[in-house]
Amino acid sequence: MRLLKYELKKMMLMQKGAFLLLICFLLKAIFLCVFPEQKDPRIVLSQKQYDKYLLQLAGESTPEKNDWIISEFASYQYIKDIEQDMREAYSNGSLTDDEWHTYYEQLQVAELRMNAAGIFAEKAEQFLNQPESLPKAHYIYEYGWQTIFLLLQFPDVFLLFGLILLTSQCFSAEVTSGMMPVLMASRNGRQKLYDSKLFALLIVAVLSCVLNGLLETGIFLVRGWGENGNVPLYSISILCEATISLTAWEAYFLCHLARAAAVVLFVSMLLGLSVWIPSPQKLIFSGLCILGLPILLVGKSPLYLHSGLLSGTQMLLQLDQSLSDLLAPIGAVSAYSFAIALAGRRRNKKGL
Repeated sequence: MRLLKYELKKMMLMQKGAFLLLICFLLKAIFLCVFPEQKDPRIVLSQKQYDKYLLQLAGESTPEKNDWIISEFASYQYIKDIEQDMREAYSNGSLTDDEWHTYYEQLQVAELRMNAAGIFAEKAEQFLNQPESLPKAHYIYEYGWQTIFLLLQFPDVFLLFGLILLTSQCFSAEVTSGMMPVLMASRNGRQKLYDSKLFALLIVAVLSCVLNGLLETGIFLVRGWGENGNVPLYSISILCEATISLTAWEAYFLCHLARAAAVVLFVSMLLGLSVWIPSPQKLIFSGLCILGLPILLVGKSPLYLHSGLLSGTQMLLQLDQSLSDLLAPIGAVSAYSFAIALAGRRRNKKGL
């Protein structure tokens, strides 16, 4: 216990780990505060019309709502498509003034409403393509949640980079001070040293994940992005192909739990690798390469890597209709992560 406290003190104070994580959190807070809400550009042109359609359609989608908005957009599209023909007909005298004025009024209405109607018509098409066995999706103002899950589809680079730097320094202090040969002289000392570093790193990783989640959620709520969180997650365009029955908030917290598990497993494995890769620079490079592996993979295979679990939105899209689909990937990642950590512990114990 005394050695664990010393490792925590050394990691957070002597090696300035607390300051490093604080900088990472500060940079993340600034990034989330300035990151723009990912709205459809058509809303900027038709905000009032969008609000009117949302007021009419808000709530659970129904066949009547879907058919109405699709036909509404189709009629506006038709009016817009025949504009050139109608202008030529009017110029040729084939249309009377009254007929032209009637068409021109319809054209003005179509141009005014077509952008907003198109947005909701696309949503209706998405809803029609979803499995009938799932609860009905909802029409909501989705762009806050759209932005949240857009950010969650990538690993948290701020948190991970801070933890990679901390892990890379775990054995560097003993090496640079010349104490490593003394510590390695005793098998019992070697084992306790590794265990204390591992537990200290896990404590820091878990606390960092909790603080990171609270910071992220707080900023999202302040920016008003978490409204209508009780709707099915496939009501959001970026997750319209999801087939798991979760609300937006449930999916959000599931992403954070999976991320926390992946972070803990990742730092455990990285500490095991540090026994073979004593150079901090090489260890940092190795950690970044491991996080980049899913770029080379497709389908569900990235879920069996740390980055696959860290990429929450992509993880949700790969799950079927049950959370049990997540057990195999987490079990596999846990198995090889702890295997590498234990192999590193054994190697360190032997003093190789």
